[in-house]
Amino acid sequence: MPHILGVLPVADRAWLEFLTSPHVVRREKAALLRRKILPTDGLTGCSQLDDTTADSGNFPGKALPRWSMAALPEVPTTLLHLGEVDESPAGYPALLSDLNDAPLALFVAGDRAVFNRPAVAVVGTRQPSRDGARLAETLGFELARAGFTVVSGLARGIDAAAHRGALRAAGYTVAVMATGMDRIYPAEHQHLAAAICRSGALVTEFCPGVAPQKAHFPRRNRTISGLSLATVVVEAGRPSGSLITATAAAQQGREVYAAPWSVYHRGGTGCNHLLAEGAQVFDTPARLISSLAVEVRGWRQLQAGEPQATQHSVFPGDEAAPTIPLSKDAEDLLCLLGDAELDIGEMLVASGLSLVHLQTLVTHLELGGFIQQTPAGYRRVR
Repeated sequence: MPHILGVLPVADRAWLEFLTSPHVVRREKAALLRRKILPTDGLTGCSQLDDTTADSGNFPGKALPRWSMAALPEVPTTLLHLGEVDESPAGYPALLSDLNDAPLALFVAGDRAVFNRPAVAVVGTRQPSRDGARLAETLGFELARAGFTVVSGLARGIDAAAHRGALRAAGYTVAVMATGMDRIYPAEHQHLAAAICRSGALVTEFCPGVAPQKAHFPRRNRTISGLSLATVVVEAGRPSGSLITATAAAQQGREVYAAPWSVYHRGGTGCNHLLAEGAQVFDTPARLISSLAVEVRGWRQLQAGEPQATQHSVFPGDEAAPTIPLSKDAEDLLCLLGDAELDIGEMLVASGLSLVHLQTLVTHLELGGFIQQTPAGYRRVR
């Protein structure tokens, strides 16, 4: 059962000392958790130890802070650990737990059920061009509308734009932090972090009291890619933290996408480098969403505990019932298709919808396994 911080001080202290102890190596800690041997085993629940005065040489500053020091005190913080992957739909994310270097535990503020949706990471430079920022926000918006969780790092620039796009679509977004839950970084994103908690979650592997440090960001970046089916680099220079995230995604066996930029655009050199190294081209949100079908099926199998298939054809023939809810316009479009095969132009004329709205509906239906593309256009999946 997930551990809610602040309810039992002695249990909080046990977890904090376990996670920060230098006397047990990470591999052994992970093995204990996966075997469900927890630092709180044996606690009676009646201890009244005052953790604000407890001395621990393993924690920065030596004093264990109160969990109420969270930057968003009105939002409970939950600790999810590797041993509860299969215990609850709102437990430790299965996609992340599959990695050899998965964080031992995650501190989560917000809706834990957000991990039950397929996620895509959107990352990039902290100093984007106007076009880059607009592209990131549009991508966040379209991914959220299509049912994806948008994962990013709460940083300035591309990260913030992607989060805001998802929020504008009333969708889900996750911000992975490189600090403790009591340290929103950068500080000006306090209001953005609060909005993310209301429509997703703040996540960190770092204990309360941990300030931003350069060495923490690569670890944060591996968690961003590890939570996601794919990582999209919108705009990035070289070298950059975004390239570290893309490298982590590739090492984790996840897809990497990058937007193509002019060779004269210095802010896009990192993306062009990724494309030269084999990353897939991201040009429009609609095509990206359509191409993620393979990853979505693999995610569904992982969530269901099924062996993952290696086939490349995803939704055609998929017997699982689609889980993405349909709007009235989407239902009407399915009725319009009937048994025919129509291309975008024919559907545009017959439906009377705008091109942008029609493309959004088509990608939504294709992602959900309701339709599939053929040489002649699109047809319903029976």
